[in-house]
Amino acid sequence: MSVQAVIEQAMQLSVEEREEVIAHLQAANANEEPKDPDWEAAWTAEIDRRMQDIREGRVKLIEADEAFARLHAAADRHR
Repeated sequence: MSVQAVIEQAMQLSVEEREEVIAHLQAANANEEPKDPDWEAAWTAEIDRRMQDIREGRVKLIEADEAFARLHAAADRHR
């Protein structure tokens, strides 16, 4: 199939479908998976929720050293 034939067929798609094709082609060129807008929206919402929890004092932050010490201790208990 020629490039022109592909373009002509792609132009028959909706805007959203063409954007999906473009994302897949760009990802193929970049050698990575195309971004999933639903996944990105879900993570953005989760980040916003976690930041709100921090601002409103619903969670207690700890230093990274303490977090790693807790992780190592938990891993040691499960060995």
